[in-house]
Amino acid sequence: MNTDKNPLSQADDQLLDEAEKLIWALLDERLEDADSERLEKLIRENEQVRSRYLQISQLHSSLYEHYGKGAQPAEKSPVLTFLGDFSTTPHDHSPLSD
Repeated sequence: MNTDKNPLSQADDQLLDEAEKLIWALLDERLEDADSERLEKLIRENEQVRSRYLQISQLHSSLYEHYGKGAQPAEKSPVLTFLGDFSTTPHDHSPLSD
């Protein structure tokens, strides 16, 4: 007896795998015309594919915002920030120099 509430058949699983590959190719701007038509058909005809498209698009957007061209430079860490302030000129503050 199968206790899963919404089990995916092997065909559904394969369809989602295909859709994911096409979605990532679309988002990475490397989707061929024929594949674009296939993805469009899958999205129109399958609710699970539409849902996966939205999930992957949101993930892609978040990753792009965080790591992509739109990302803001990271702020300097407040920890040991003085390490970047050393000049190349030697300082004679050693207690042994007295």
